[in-house]
Amino acid sequence: MGSQAVLRGVVRFLLGLRYRVEVRGLEAVRARGAHKILFLPNHPALIDPLIVLAALHKDFRPRPLANAARTDLPVIGWMARRVGTVLIPDLTAPGRADMRAVAAGLDVVRATLESGDNVLLYPGGRLSRGPEERLRGNGAVERLLRAVPDARVVLVRQRGLWGSCFSWGAGREPGILRNLPRCLAALALGGVFAVPRRDVTLELVEPSDFPRGAGKAEMNAYLEAFYNATPNPVVRTPYFVWQRRPA
Repeated sequence: MGSQAVLRGVVRFLLGLRYRVEVRGLEAVRARGAHKILFLPNHPALIDPLIVLAALHKDFRPRPLANAARTDLPVIGWMARRVGTVLIPDLTAPGRADMRAVAAGLDVVRATLESGDNVLLYPGGRLSRGPEERLRGNGAVERLLRAVPDARVVLVRQRGLWGSCFSWGAGREPGILRNLPRCLAALALGGVFAVPRRDVTLELVEPSDFPRGAGKAEMNAYLEAFYNATPNPVVRTPYFVWQRRPA
């Protein structure tokens, strides 16, 4: 068994102590092949890249595009390097150097797709501030599909993470380090007792009508309609069995 398979097994085991993940549509995507796919998820919580990668890595090994500031942390940074993550700067207030770094990152992603490998890219470019995904004027998807027009497009809609302490749905800006002690305590107890688990669904759809030849405004409108087609309510799941589950 390879090192990546071992790492994938460990991550899936640890995630399983807290999350009950249902993946829909994976078989249909896999039946059409496992190459040259651009996976496009919504981004409700800081933890969801790990959940999506754990679900997709065995069959597709997608190379993620990620915010360097979010991955420059112990363990997380090491794991990001292990899966070939392409890092770009935080674009909250980008300067010229940041924009050049983003362009270089997208060139790596383009080359990855052209070689037949797969890519995991968040069209919103940042964590969702509300229950609905808003892409604003982001043009990464349009740029990549213009450069690699024969790339497959698979959309990933996530539900169940809005309201997590890793999301803005918890009522404040989320932070990994701030919540880490509680998460580690829950994982430790999860190895001994049955701790409450958060139900998460990932819906994979490879649409035949995606407007790949259109401009970014039409593409973004299509993506927003897909991500926001079903409600994304606040879900608060306690970490410990003695805590009351919110109504």
